Amino acid sequence: MQKGRAGEIDNDPGVCARCAALGPTCCHLDPVDSEFCFPLSEMEKNRILDCSPISGGFVLQANSRAFVDNVCRLFPGEEDTVRTVFAESDSHFRLAVGDDGACRFLGPQGCTIPRESRPYYCRLFPFWVVGGEVIHFDARICLARREASSLPQILNSIGANRAELRDLYGRLRLAWGLPPARGMQSVKKGF
Repeated sequence: MQKGRAGEIDNDPGVCARCAALGPTCCHLDPVDSEFCFPLSEMEKNRILDCSPISGGFVLQANSRAFVDNVCRLFPGEEDTVRTVFAESDSHFRLAVGDDGACRFLGPQGCTIPRESRPYYCRLFPFWVVGGEVIHFDARICLARREASSLPQILNSIGANRAELRDLYGRLRLAWGLPPARGMQSVKKGF
């Protein structure tokens, strides 16, 4: 189990660790699509820097129109807010990937960032919240998604629950500069 010390690997034999051993995972993307990698808030970046010895793990990326359109798809009905927060004239930090498309923080046994310090998007994946409801992405690369046939089964295989995911989603919104969603529960104290 993750102890939270710098450079330590999550030794959980669960689905995410098995997925990392099989590769490629959600921690890989085609390097030509790296501009679409989710943004990191300054707080998320600093949290990672506090616990990880890896340097070169971040890239300052321009907010391209395609990137902003992609983020808008994550927040339906909030396009104007997203376009204000991620203005095309601005930039954001994202995780760096190697030539093979693997996140620089991905080790042979999974993520080298302690679980509580990982970016909110990473901690949420393959889940998302729309209209207050927890859903899952139809991500075929996700072993939990491939092995389970329903949302409750995926939640169980990852060891997550809806309340926890709603809280992480709320934290992600705040970290990314988005206002709380209408009807959203208050997040727990601390980030």
